[in-house]
Amino acid sequence: MFEPDKAAKAAKETQFDRRVSLFVAVLGLLFFVLAAKLFALQILNTDVYASISSRNQMRMVAQPAKRGDIYDRNGVMLAGSEICYDICVAATQVKGDEADELAARLSAYLKDPALPAEAILEKITANSRSYQPVVITSIPAEGNQHLVAVLEEHRTELPGLLIMEEPRRIYPEGKLASHILGQMGQISDADADLLDSYGYLATDLVGKAGLEKTMERFSDSEGNEIGLRGQHGLQLLEVDSSNRIVRTISNEPSVSGNSLVLTLDANIQQAMEDALAQTIQGISKTRPKAQAGAGVLLDVKTGAVLGLASYPDYNPEDFITGLSPELSQYYYDETLKPTYNRAVSAAYPIGSTFKVSTALAALVSGVIDRNTTVYCGPEAWDEDIAKCPKPHGTVNLQRALAVSCNTYFEKVAAQAGIDSMYDTFKKLGYGQLTGIELTGESKGLLANPEYKKLNFEGDDAVWHRYDTYYMAIGQGYSYYTPLQAAQAVATIANRGVRMQPHLVDKIVNYQGETVYQWEPRIMDEIAVSDYALDVLYEGMVSVTQQGGTAYSVFGNYPVTVAAKTGTAQTGLVGDDKNEDYHGWFIAFAPAEDPQVAFAGMVEYGFHGYSSAGAVCKAAFDAYFGFDSQTTSSTVYSAVVE
Repeated sequence: MFEPDKAAKAAKETQFDRRVSLFVAVLGLLFFVLAAKLFALQILNTDVYASISSRNQMRMVAQPAKRGDIYDRNGVMLAGSEICYDICVAATQVKGDEADELAARLSAYLKDPALPAEAILEKITANSRSYQPVVITSIPAEGNQHLVAVLEEHRTELPGLLIMEEPRRIYPEGKLASHILGQMGQISDADADLLDSYGYLATDLVGKAGLEKTMERFSDSEGNEIGLRGQHGLQLLEVDSSNRIVRTISNEPSVSGNSLVLTLDANIQQAMEDALAQTIQGISKTRPKAQAGAGVLLDVKTGAVLGLASYPDYNPEDFITGLSPELSQYYYDETLKPTYNRAVSAAYPIGSTFKVSTALAALVSGVIDRNTTVYCGPEAWDEDIAKCPKPHGTVNLQRALAVSCNTYFEKVAAQAGIDSMYDTFKKLGYGQLTGIELTGESKGLLANPEYKKLNFEGDDAVWHRYDTYYMAIGQGYSYYTPLQAAQAVATIANRGVRMQPHLVDKIVNYQGETVYQWEPRIMDEIAVSDYALDVLYEGMVSVTQQGGTAYSVFGNYPVTVAAKTGTAQTGLVGDDKNEDYHGWFIAFAPAEDPQVAFAGMVEYGFHGYSSAGAVCKAAFDAYFGFDSQTTSSTVYSAVVE
C-alpha cells in the first residue's frame, strides 16, 4: 500500500543530505584556499614581508605642552599660543646623496624666501648625527592645511620628513606691555641644566626676560611647580619607511602650563605707552638726546601694578619668528636698548621729586611743621648750597613745594640730619629691591656717610654738609628707579604703609582652577602723624594749583591731584649741567582719598611737568575714565588742625 507521507519525508531527507554535502565541500575549499595563502605568506614570501616589516621603525615623539597664557586684569590676552606645524627632518634617515635633492624639493614646496635650499641643507647636515628631528620651519596651522597635504602626498620623495603639531607663543597685542611680558628664546649653553634636570627638549623655547622668565618654573610655598611651563607628553609610534604612522604603541599626553592673570590694566598700559612714545618723539625734535623714558602706576592700597611702561619698546613675537638683520640692529643698539626695562632696571638722580621724601623725613623728625619758614635769597645762600634760579623770599612747606625751592629743603635737611632722614628714606623703599616679579631689577643707591667711607679715600670719604644738601633735592650720589619712586609716593599716599609692588594677581590651571592667589604684603611702615601727612598732602596739591609747577598739567582736572615735578641733572660725564636734565614727575590721586600713585621720567626731557607729567595725565585719564581732551579740575583744601 502506497504511503504519501513517508515518500515526502524521504525526499526531504535526501535534499537535506545534499545541502550538507555542498556546505562541507565549500567549507573544505575555503580551508584549502586559506591554507594555501598562509603557506604563501609564511613559506614562499617570507623574505618579502620580513623586508617590509624591517623597514618599519619605532619612533619616540615628544608631545609639546601648551604654555600657559597671560591675561590682564580684565581678561585681555597678552600672551597665548597658536597651533603650528613644525616641518622637520629626521636627519639620520637622510643618506648623504639624498640631502641635496631633499633640500631643493622642500624649498620648492615651502616657497619661503628666507629658506632657500642652501639654508635647509645646512640645517640637515649640521644635525646629521642627531636623533632629534631638526625643525626646518614652523608655520601656523590656520591657512596652511593645503601645504601640509601636499607635503604628505609627496612623502616618498622627501626622505626623513616629519610634520608635527606644536603650540607656538604669540602676543596678540603686539608691543603692548613688552617689557613686562619679556621674550623667549632658544636654550643656551647657560641653560644647559634645563635639558638634564627639568625635562626640556633641545628645541624648546624658554623665557629670557620679564614674566616669561620669572614665571617659567615658578613654585608655590610648598615647592610645587605652578609656572607657565607645561609638562611634555610622549608617544611611541610605529612608522613606515615614509615616516607615515602605522600605529600608536603608547601615548603619555602632555599637560598644559598654568596661566597668569595680572594686576595690569591693558587700557591704562596702552594709554601710558602711547603718551610716553608721543611725548618723547615730540621733545626729541628740539632736544635730540631725549630718546627714552619710563612710567609706573600703582594701586596705593595693594601695591598692584596697573601700568608699567618703558620706551623704546619692542615686539616679543619678533624673537619667536627670528630677527631680521634690520631688527637685530634695532634691538641690540647700545644707545636705545629697546629691550631694556627702564622702569625697573635703570636708576637715575630724581631731582626735585625727592623733595617730597625730604619733607616727610623732616616732618617725621619734628624739625618742621605747617608754619615753619625758611628764607630763600642771596643772604641765605652759603658756598655749599645749590642755589635757586631766583630768590623765593620767606616760604613755608606748602609754598616751597609749589615753587620747588631748593633752599628750603636743603636747610631743613641739614637741621634734621642725615641719619634721621636716611631711616625715613629707607622705609620708603629707596636703595632696596621691591621684589617685583621681573628680571633685572636695580636696587639703585641710597647714599649715606657709610657709603662714602667705603668707596672713597681721604677728604672724599667724609660726608660733608653739601652732601646732605644735594641729597635733599634729589642730586648727589643717590639714584633710584622709576618703580622705587612710584613705591615711595604710593607709601606717602597710603599714610606711611609701604606695600610690595606686584604684577601677578593669580595663577590658574588649564581647568580654570586657581592654584595661587596673591595677598597684599606690607613691607614697612613709617610712624607719622595724620597732621604731618595732611601738611604734606596740602603742599603737594599746591603744585597742581595756580602758581605751582604742575598747574599747566592738572590745573583743570576733575579730581584733585597731589604732585611734584623734577628737573634732574644727569650726573653723566660730558653732559651740559645747564641743558641736559632728566624730566621727572610723581603724583597721587584723588588727594582726599588716594587710590593710585604715579612716577615717571623722560631721559633728557628737561621739564618734568611737560615730559613725564604728560604720561601721568594719560595714566590718570585712563584710570578714572576721563576724556583727555575735556578734563578740568577742582580746588583742594586740606583740613589741617
